[in-house]
Amino acid sequence: MKKLFYLIIVMLVLGLLLPAAAVADETQSPSASEGMMSATAVMSLDGTWVIIDEGGMTVPQFFTGFWTWDSDLPVEFTITDLYVVTDIFKVYDWGSFVIETPYKPDWNGLVGVTDPFDPPWTSNPDIALAGGYFSSAVINFASGSHSITIEDIHIPPTLAGPPFPDGTVAFKAERLIVWPIDIKPGSDPNSINLKSKGVVPVAILGSAIFDVTTVNVTTLVFGPDSATPAHDLTDPIVYADHLQDVNLDGYLDLVCHFKTQEVGLDGNSLDATLSGETNDGEAFSGWDFVNIVGKK
Repeated sequence: MKKLFYLIIVMLVLGLLLPAAAVADETQSPSASEGMMSATAVMSLDGTWVIIDEGGMTVPQFFTGFWTWDSDLPVEFTITDLYVVTDIFKVYDWGSFVIETPYKPDWNGLVGVTDPFDPPWTSNPDIALAGGYFSSAVINFASGSHSITIEDIHIPPTLAGPPFPDGTVAFKAERLIVWPIDIKPGSDPNSINLKSKGVVPVAILGSAIFDVTTVNVTTLVFGPDSATPAHDLTDPIVYADHLQDVNLDGYLDLVCHFKTQEVGLDGNSLDATLSGETNDGEAFSGWDFVNIVGKK
């Protein structure tokens, strides 16, 4: 498999590898899509990674199984490849297409990499997600019942040339707290000039049950749909330590500032979303209306 040495993979290239999936509560479903066995797993919503290295796969082909959940809150679903750069995926919910993860160069397209087990090879999905070399996405699902299937549409080549004889993927799900924010506090409407070289202030509103000083500001992302950003926000926060009671309710609010030309809004944007995590890893998200002016 991809986590074994290359010589072992070459020896087993005829597909003798067995699938290994970190799943729980496996039952049988009465139906399945073509090329996909009918195993169903109840998805944990605590952010625990599910890591699959499934042998005998060709593309396009579904990973074995459905992953389901039922939640009274929105759920943030994160998917990434790992091990060898890089599988690419399509995600479906109840059989309906949701998203295709973005194209990323294979290991042999990276400057200075001559072996698939050179960096950025990793078995850690957090490292893979943060590194930017692996195809990945973050998706917000509404509250309710969901059934996720994952199709592997690209597997990277071995050193010998043909694709690896296995598909790899890692994914996790976490209930998402919806929390109020206020874009451009004190402004109505919340007009944003896309030609501005300044910043957009966004307040995370504190309350008796949400202490904004617990927010991990390094996790904050702001844009048209911050759960699935199509843009690269390498340094979106100018500063995010401005504590102020912007709505005069007696609780401190956290005012963050994002570079206007980096947040990904366009002339059709009607609202914007801010998402992030607290210092203990609890995810939250909030949205507010915007009024776009100075359209590009």
